[in-house]
Amino acid sequence: MLSGENIFEVIANYTYDWETWFSQTGEVRWINPAVQRMTGYSVEECLAMPHYPLPILHPDDREDMRALLDFAAKGSSGNDVEFRILRRNGDLAWGAISWQPIRGAGGERMGFRTSVRDISQRKQAEEALTSAMKEAETANLAKTRFLAAVSHDLRQPMQAISLFVDALSQMTEDEKACNVLENIRLCLLNGNELLDDLVDISRLDAGVVIPKLRDLAIADIFESLERSFSTVASERGLQLTFVPTSQFCTSDPVILTRILQNLISNAIRYTPEGRVLVGCRRRGERISIQVWDTGIGITTEHMNQIFEEFYQIHNPQRDRRQGVGLGLAIVKRQAKLLGAEIEARSWPSRGSSFGVVLPQAAPDRETMALSEAEFVEPDLAGVCLVAIDDEPQQLHALSSFLALKGIDVVSGESESAAIAEIDKSGCKPQVIVADYRLKGDLTGADAINRIRDYLGSPVPGIIITGDTEPQRIAEAEASGFRLLHKPVQSDSLLRAVRESILESRPGALS
Repeated sequence: MLSGENIFEVIANYTYDWETWFSQTGEVRWINPAVQRMTGYSVEECLAMPHYPLPILHPDDREDMRALLDFAAKGSSGNDVEFRILRRNGDLAWGAISWQPIRGAGGERMGFRTSVRDISQRKQAEEALTSAMKEAETANLAKTRFLAAVSHDLRQPMQAISLFVDALSQMTEDEKACNVLENIRLCLLNGNELLDDLVDISRLDAGVVIPKLRDLAIADIFESLERSFSTVASERGLQLTFVPTSQFCTSDPVILTRILQNLISNAIRYTPEGRVLVGCRRRGERISIQVWDTGIGITTEHMNQIFEEFYQIHNPQRDRRQGVGLGLAIVKRQAKLLGAEIEARSWPSRGSSFGVVLPQAAPDRETMALSEAEFVEPDLAGVCLVAIDDEPQQLHALSSFLALKGIDVVSGESESAAIAEIDKSGCKPQVIVADYRLKGDLTGADAINRIRDYLGSPVPGIIITGDTEPQRIAEAEASGFRLLHKPVQSDSLLRAVRESILESRPGALS
């Protein structure tokens, strides 16, 4: 009749894993033949090896294995501790060791056993995956840098063209010329869509967008959106309906409005005929704001991909009138920022439904209506403004436009040149506008601060940037100055100038 030891040897001799039986004092009593397959050493060589199995291991793993075997000799058990094997031929392999105490028929401890699985193929696959991920990350960073550089370089001429067009439109009353200028302006607006979306993506990735949550009346948001989209829907022959609601939610009004703008814009864009319906439904203590359309719909296999950057299903020719494929990628990031859930359902050839699920708020809480007051161009005549940009064309465009508004512009391609012009003109600057990237690794924030130090006055500053690289955006945001992204619309620039002056010296402008 076989003893416990004999049974163990008979079974273990035929196992694929490398098995060893140690006595209670840590002496090797038996090793199975699998050791040669995994290490290149025979059973006899291993039995004669001092301090077995340490010489077979990678030198850096030997002390850990010594401690593990001491731990096992005290009656402990464990699983899947990884270590490196230095094979007889010099190759490196990987093993995962498990260990358990061995007990006799009466329960007495007879020692312990170790079992080593060959995990070399798994580790090779993991290393290959890690290497591939590093290569993908490197490629992605290169792509990000490329897009940031291209975006920045595109924004520069777009900014100048936009300001020149605005300046020229104020210098002519010829109807034909005005029509041409209006068409140029529309082309610029279409081109700006991609650039604006890239900024949104970059700002979200940079972590500089901080949601400001408060209780909102959804009806106020609907009213604002209806004003924004009713004309474009009507021009496409679509019925745009906002279902009246008395519901309230807790969210950031700006971010939530941007999410809904993207969803409604997509619904209108991909609905050739029929209607777009916007409403909300209660979901327990949460509320779902939904956008329904009777458009072309999306097949099941595309539903997960539509939230990826630049992914478009029905636009193989990359028609820019159908967007650039960033809207839903932005929606996904913004919803995550709000802690909101995005719902998406679609029925090919019948339509789609997208929704954002948010916490419901009590209607009796204090709320502030979300309103977009119509812009009234401020009177900035006589204001002294310092403009800094190291690109002469950009500086000329900015100065020409502002001068047409009656602003006294003092300009320079650097802060030192601007200071010299300030001394020459004798004006007292009320606001400084600077491009973010300047020569000599100087930033617009540096230039503003140096001029403020020279003047001995905390003159308000505005930074204009064409950067979309998240790190640069984060740096610009951290400067504390008002930040505008190129290409800046003329009314946005004028509003920023006025607000900066008012915030620094209340009552300076009527």
